[in-house]
Amino acid sequence: MNKCIKCGVNIVDQTDVCPLCHCVVEAGEEEQAAGRYPDIRLKGRKLELIGRIVLFLSIVLGVLSVIINLKYQTDIWWSAIVVGGLAYVLIIMFFMIENQHAGYRSKVIIGMACGIAYLVLIDRVLGFRRWSLNYGVPAVLLIFDIMIIVVMFVNIRNWQSYLLFQIFMILCSGVCVILCYLGIIQNPAMSYAAFGISWVLFLASFIIGGKRASNELKRRFHVM
Repeated sequence: MNKCIKCGVNIVDQTDVCPLCHCVVEAGEEEQAAGRYPDIRLKGRKLELIGRIVLFLSIVLGVLSVIINLKYQTDIWWSAIVVGGLAYVLIIMFFMIENQHAGYRSKVIIGMACGIAYLVLIDRVLGFRRWSLNYGVPAVLLIFDIMIIVVMFVNIRNWQSYLLFQIFMILCSGVCVILCYLGIIQNPAMSYAAFGISWVLFLASFIIGGKRASNELKRRFHVM
């Protein structure tokens, strides 16, 4: 309900001027409250629409690639690489849309896991020469170790928040070391390097960080 600034009367009609004095009317409290905040649902609907369009185009492109691959038969199922790449993009995109307020750690972990799976898929399609396990996966872990160092210096005031991420990298590189002992990874040099660098980075942060580092770990693991 609008209100005339001059007369002080309430006006039921949706008009911009008062019918008595022709003065500009003021929006009621309900309308002011409605226009106070942006409609965040509109942004969500737009993202969902974009997601559905991308999903449709990905399905069409994936089906076309499979049909072409079947028609022109080759020794390599390259369509699996195309479908896998599309699936990788869709998983990342829909995770971002559905978890807009999720922390960066979960987004990075999902992206890294999907990236590693895609590398293994490409290796498998091309004959599984194990380059993805011998070099690809350890290279991804080394890159993330370097990224952790960079962001720690960029966010120097809150560097201790990355300790949990460092522990996660130790666990991931530890899996690679186990695969080396099992003989699945046949060239272990990069895997050992990733495991060693992850440990060095964590120990350096913990020892140099002192009390801030220990307090952060106690808080993260709920240790009194």
